[in-house]
Amino acid sequence: MATDLSGETVLVTGAGRGIGAGLATAFGRAGADVAVAARTESEITRVADEIESEHGVRAVSVETDLRDVDAIDDMFETVESELGTVSVLVNNAGANVAGPPLEMDVEAVDTMLDVNVRAVFVTSQRFGRAFRESSLDTGRIINVASVIPDLGVPAMTVYGGTKGAVRALTKGFAAELADDGVTVNSVSPGLVRIDRTERVMEEHGDDLFDFDRLPVGRVGEVDDVSEACLYLASEGAAYVTGTDLLVDGGVEFTAGLYK
Repeated sequence: MATDLSGETVLVTGAGRGIGAGLATAFGRAGADVAVAARTESEITRVADEIESEHGVRAVSVETDLRDVDAIDDMFETVESELGTVSVLVNNAGANVAGPPLEMDVEAVDTMLDVNVRAVFVTSQRFGRAFRESSLDTGRIINVASVIPDLGVPAMTVYGGTKGAVRALTKGFAAELADDGVTVNSVSPGLVRIDRTERVMEEHGDDLFDFDRLPVGRVGEVDDVSEACLYLASEGAAYVTGTDLLVDGGVEFTAGLYK
């Protein structure tokens, strides 16, 4: 049965392309009104226009820089003005600067901390405050984390650390907002086929990945992540909170794929 999220207002960050664009589109397909947020105006405008034209729901594009706390507040004010109080927050935006940890610049570390950790905290805080002042009975926060914290990949040491922090924030906010009717969960994808990873696989696939060790026999697709998020946003997941859902094709329990 298809998930019906009619009447929900969903805010997806990092939604201009890749997984985020797929998530925004999936929520629109499920009947929700969608706010498409990211830094590049042309990308989010395209995604929002496609959602409205193809699925007949309201969709707005919100240009924002999640490294700016004031911009996050402006983002919520825009969405609340255009669509109403956000009932489902999807923290998808992320920054990943790969490289050996002993050689990484502090500026790259700061970027990942700002986008992957601080922004998730600030958006969740802003969501929770608005939710408590609203008349909504139920809400959802869904954080897109990663399988990387479970694997110990040297080139992604800092990225993995920030995504581990996302899981910790998930549990903390789940406890904080439980009495308000808000569930908070994370989804941890493995390798997902998007433009960026396609290029990496084409150029460095044999050096970085051991595809023969993927238990399900294929690389993940954006729809795999979207379906997990739709489930967590649905009434069927009302009793699920503070947990992490691995969507990795079995990479974590085999410790395979990444060389």
